[in-house]
Amino acid sequence: MKSAMKRKELKQLHLRTTGGMGIVLEGNVAIEALPEELARQVQTKLTPTNLSRVARRKAPSFAPGQQEYEVTLFAGEKSEPRRYAFTDQQADPELLDLLDEITSIIIEEKMRTRRARRQQAAEPKEVNVSQEPPSLIPTAETLPDAGTALHDMDDPVPEKHEENEALPRASQG
Repeated sequence: MKSAMKRKELKQLHLRTTGGMGIVLEGNVAIEALPEELARQVQTKLTPTNLSRVARRKAPSFAPGQQEYEVTLFAGEKSEPRRYAFTDQQADPELLDLLDEITSIIIEEKMRTRRARRQQAAEPKEVNVSQEPPSLIPTAETLPDAGTALHDMDDPVPEKHEENEALPRASQG
């Protein structure tokens, strides 16, 4: 029985690698964004059949510096993603070379994104000088109604005084 994903063209992959020193690198790669020759190699070598074969190989016991790979294939919206995990000792040299190329593309994209963010943060912000800066001096628009006084939440709201009504004066003693 042939895999349904094998018949469908691979659209995207997710690669996660973990090095012997615990360094993790992961990223998504759109196959259409790859250079033509690399995309062709991905379509022919990163198939469910090939990756299943590699993942089933007996893995030697853990070795210092061992690289672990997790590859998830996405063939399209209606297909379930397929995940394969293996070590560098299970994979053949051609597959490792291909994964190294994909890893370098992921690293380059992360660096490009980081540089763009840094450059964007360093660019001076354009200031619209036609607008006046906000005033810190209270104005009629920012103050509550002149007839409203602050009050305790348990007390009834004080009545609003009319502008012409005389306010009680404090006795001067």
